[in-house]
Amino acid sequence: MAVELRKGQKADLTKNNPNLKEILVTLNWQADSSIEIDTSAFLLGDNGKVSSDDDFVFYGNQNHSSQSVQLQNNQIKINLSRVPATVSKIAITLTIYSRHNFSQVKNTMIKVNDILQFNFGENLSVETAIVVAEIYRHKGEWKFNAIGAGFSGGLEALCKNFGVDVSDTPSPPSSSPQSNSPSPPQSTGSNRSTSKVETKRQPFKFDSNNQNQSSIKNNSTAPPPPPKKIELRKGQKISLVKTGKTLGEIVINLNWSQPQQQKSSGFLDRIFGNSSKGVDLDLGCLFELQNGDKGVVQALGNAFGELNHSPYIALDGDDRTGSVAAGETIRVNGKFVDKIKRILVYTFIYDGVAQWREVDGIVTVKCPGSPDIIVRMDEYGSKKRLCGIALLENTGSTFSVEKIVKFYDNQRYLDEDFDWGLQWQVGRKD
Repeated sequence: MAVELRKGQKADLTKNNPNLKEILVTLNWQADSSIEIDTSAFLLGDNGKVSSDDDFVFYGNQNHSSQSVQLQNNQIKINLSRVPATVSKIAITLTIYSRHNFSQVKNTMIKVNDILQFNFGENLSVETAIVVAEIYRHKGEWKFNAIGAGFSGGLEALCKNFGVDVSDTPSPPSSSPQSNSPSPPQSTGSNRSTSKVETKRQPFKFDSNNQNQSSIKNNSTAPPPPPKKIELRKGQKISLVKTGKTLGEIVINLNWSQPQQQKSSGFLDRIFGNSSKGVDLDLGCLFELQNGDKGVVQALGNAFGELNHSPYIALDGDDRTGSVAAGETIRVNGKFVDKIKRILVYTFIYDGVAQWREVDGIVTVKCPGSPDIIVRMDEYGSKKRLCGIALLENTGSTFSVEKIVKFYDNQRYLDEDFDWGLQWQVGRKD
């Protein structure tokens, strides 16, 4: 019987199965027949990037040159013994196209042989791409990492994240796939010798506040104005507005930019830029519940949280490049405001040099009925790697939001300053 994993959990594949040489990864879901979903795999080095376009296995390149990874509809066959030594992990992904997003997809499940399974689609909303899981090496063995991290930007965002050059040549499929086991479109004639990987179409970027331009009718009715925004000063505090019986979902978004770097001369840099290593800026938070439970939600340690269960706080994904348009997002389930005492939002530079001015981080707190609350990381002199950004405190039936923007060497010092009382140890992203 397969072991069922939850988001952030890891499991051994070969340690207890030394004769396991080949695995079959199967992805299942339920969606309307008009929704087009594709399965892909990225073969990544220690730097989290592909070494060439051939390391991107998708509908236009269904077999890796090493014959270690083969795509078959919604299944990926992996011969572990043939995976090149330069590959440290294989990221299993899904992308959705047109105006759809993964809130329209149900019963999402990934299975590896009869060894394990993971329901990865819970709590997704506007995301158009998912890093479902990773198959990775660890001390000579292969392991499985249940990720379930969603991003906006579809295939384009994934390719940027993993260092793949992708052309913008449109080539729409001739038919729609079936809802349960979609067959990917045929190869679009990608010429691998020119290092081009062709996408089906320009990825559609979903914006909850604006219609796609092509859907706006040519009439005299103007689109609704954008919501009002309030930019907090340091030490300033404002309360979120409760408009119904419960507080709506609170969305805390971090958006940032990579420091300016020298551009490479790649064939398609004009479209997607270079993939040279910059900074990896991560969003996280400390939480304290009314029952005294305390903890952390962050990508480091795969502590992504839970939205409908304690701590009622979840991190959507981990943007390691600063190129994902939606940035990183923490969601707080407003239905359980009575169970949450306080939340301390922070960001830290996991990798790269502390260049806060060039990173230009902006945190936006959104809640239905409230104006967007903007917190700018506008103190730039510090060389410390962590910035405490905002403190949300329970005020009865809602939260107050206070701008902090104070820098620390790491999470332990932030913890001590706000008297959180957690135990910390050095960690790394596997």
